[in-house]
Amino acid sequence: MTNEKLAAQHYLKTNILGAYETADIIWQSDSEGTSHRTFADSFVYTDETSHTIERDMVVEDRVFRVHSVFPVKNASTPTKKMLSVIENDLEKALKNA
Repeated sequence: MTNEKLAAQHYLKTNILGAYETADIIWQSDSEGTSHRTFADSFVYTDETSHTIERDMVVEDRVFRVHSVFPVKNASTPTKKMLSVIENDLEKALKNA
């Protein structure tokens, strides 16, 4: 079977196109003992304000360090933040009109 056919079958099965793989996702404890879903090759730690996940990703033979930080307590939701950005943009547009 060709690579194209394998990629097409993988996409139809998972709705993921490309090399992103979910096979290595595991539950891993952070520095506080709380479990998080993450990749087997990532490092997870928590302090009083955030959960941090670090992972190296290889893309076309280049290594990228992915460093994700998630707040322990959310002051807002992603939707509220996006609505705030849109509102600010609209206010600026009205001022400049």
